[in-house]
Amino acid sequence: MFDPVAELKLNSTFYPLDEHLHIDLKLLEDIFKAGAIKLFVIIHYFGYVDPGYEEAVSLARKYKVHVLEDEAHSLYTDIVGGMSGRLGDAAIFSLHKMLPIAKGGVLCVNGQVGSGMVVTSEYPDCSVAFDYDFYSIAKKRRANAVALGEAMKKYSPEILPLRQSMKSGEIPQTYPVIIRNVSRDKIYEMMNASGYGVVSLYHTMIPEITQNDFPRSFGVSNRILNLPVHQDVEIEEIPAMVDALANCVASLKDKTA
Repeated sequence: MFDPVAELKLNSTFYPLDEHLHIDLKLLEDIFKAGAIKLFVIIHYFGYVDPGYEEAVSLARKYKVHVLEDEAHSLYTDIVGGMSGRLGDAAIFSLHKMLPIAKGGVLCVNGQVGSGMVVTSEYPDCSVAFDYDFYSIAKKRRANAVALGEAMKKYSPEILPLRQSMKSGEIPQTYPVIIRNVSRDKIYEMMNASGYGVVSLYHTMIPEITQNDFPRSFGVSNRILNLPVHQDVEIEEIPAMVDALANCVASLKDKTA
């Protein structure tokens, strides 16, 4: 996300998030008050809408700052759920993160002359993205996330969901959890070796975001693991995946005891 900012040599600043990757609204307003901010990028992490979404956009309007919604993870939360992408001046999507498409993106401009969608890709026909049944995909993803949440309950507090609940209309990209007492990196290796396609999103921060300035973000970065909820995951497989995760945690704890 930061690559075009760096390539264009644009001036930028970063706003703090809490341990759940939610916006710190007070500090955000302090940044707006300082002036010189022309564009505010709000990220809907993992398909979940920030609880401060409406207030953050209102603050941007108050200080005459344009709003871009990064919806790389929120294609279904927007198009199916209608929970995001409605308040900003524009929204951007990353198709390959949500659909079986090699490359491609969408820019959606809201509420002004020339508003609409622009699809860009090296894929021969990126419009094929809109041939998929978004509603069925969203239904499957949400059901898988609910099942993961239920299966996780018996393993708290060793493995904590980053999001404790889903709002109506939120469709997750993955199911983020925090690995508390053992190495996340080792868990990642063990789970993938066992055939579970887990990822660790934001495991490495860009140099412009320092640990001294953003310790809470680094805390999440070092401990986050993202479990799959995509439409190819069968809901019957989820308890076994969660048990495998818990067994990995227990195995590592035994080695350090």
